[in-house]
Amino acid sequence: MSTPHQTTLTFLGTSTATPDLGSDTASFLINNKYLVDTGWCSVTNLRNLGINPSDLEYVFFTHFHHDHYLSLPSLLFYLISKKSLSNVTFIGPVDDLEPVIQRALDFLQAKRFWKDLQFPKLVPLTPGESYETDQFKITTCPTLHPVQGLCYRFYDHLSGKEFSFTGDTAYFPPIIEHVKGTPLLIHEASVGAAAANPENNSYLHSGAVDAAKIAKLAEVGQLMLIHGPLGKASECVKAASDIFPNPVIWPEERKPYIL
Repeated sequence: MSTPHQTTLTFLGTSTATPDLGSDTASFLINNKYLVDTGWCSVTNLRNLGINPSDLEYVFFTHFHHDHYLSLPSLLFYLISKKSLSNVTFIGPVDDLEPVIQRALDFLQAKRFWKDLQFPKLVPLTPGESYETDQFKITTCPTLHPVQGLCYRFYDHLSGKEFSFTGDTAYFPPIIEHVKGTPLLIHEASVGAAAANPENNSYLHSGAVDAAKIAKLAEVGQLMLIHGPLGKASECVKAASDIFPNPVIWPEERKPYIL
């Protein structure tokens, strides 16, 4: 008897832009084959989980601030050296996806060392655009951040499960409608337990209170907080729980969560 397909999330990191020792910045796996952002150490993180980076099928980028693509060159190098670059499709914001990948290849001196290397497969998305395969569908909306960002709504065709994840963003009402009713919302909490102060938020991030307000208004089933100081994770969960009535957790890194 075949085993029913399950949608699984595994967090490679949940920490801040400069991650806590032993952690990584926000990055996670969907079904062990779709990577969301690379963080600082994607290749090592994957291999420590027993996952061959060559088995990745898609890499999603929420946006292109350094901490979210810092290990892109090492991931590209691994895929090139294992002759598996053509197996992976890279998806991300249209403004930066191709230029950043091109610069990563330039950093690797790709034209010098791999004469016949084909440029990776890309799916550049303008906020609001969708993309669908026989395995999943994603829809997007913009985030509020200094660079172009995508908030994703992910539907797993094989399991029928759905969830949303924001990437980095300040409190942004358009996200509410986009993630409305999803069983799970993954939202950043970079500034900690409190709401971000609009007068001191030039990097346009959220706190746990901001995330909880979005989750409550969107009527999602559960809230996961990531991308914040790990020493304040419990404080963040409590602050969000005071606003959002459904379960709030800060996910454990390297632990599979089944939707």
